[in-house]
Amino acid sequence: MEFEYNNLDDEWIRKFEDTDKLYNDFYKDDVYYINLRIIYINRDNEIDKIKHESLLTHYPNKISQEQIFEILKKNALEDDRRYSLLSILRYNINLEPNEIKNYLLHGENNKYLSVIKNIDTITYEKTINMFQDLNDLIIIFYEKSTDLKKTESNNSTKKIYLRSLTHKKTIKNRYKD
Repeated sequence: MEFEYNNLDDEWIRKFEDTDKLYNDFYKDDVYYINLRIIYINRDNEIDKIKHESLLTHYPNKISQEQIFEILKKNALEDDRRYSLLSILRYNINLEPNEIKNYLLHGENNKYLSVIKNIDTITYEKTINMFQDLNDLIIIFYEKSTDLKKTESNNSTKKIYLRSLTHKKTIKNRYKD
């Protein structure tokens, strides 16, 4: 008996693929873009301005150190005022598909927020497709002081003279007598 591939019933495969398409939103996928939120706080500790933009990552699930420095440099000056970095926060919603119902009912958002302590590559875990647009990088800037005395004192440089040990002995011997 000869087996014919042309008569093979593959209808079940098509049905499975159609059904599987319904669940595509619940599968985890790489993170390629992140919401970038930049918050500017003035010297009175009030939020001055909030900027929002989408950030396309150079690598899946990662924001490189170079990309972070570029963002910081680009946004440290706003409305002719200088700002210094206060904090970087990462919001990465990395829940599992079986946790969706509990998340929607109880909204445990805090466990997905973390403080970035070092300016280094920031990694994001894979995220369920339907929650991709919830991943954030939040950068908080604080307005620098414009006090002239402070800026002048920070800009001074102390001169340090380096001399060899033999030079010191020579000078010491010269004044010994």
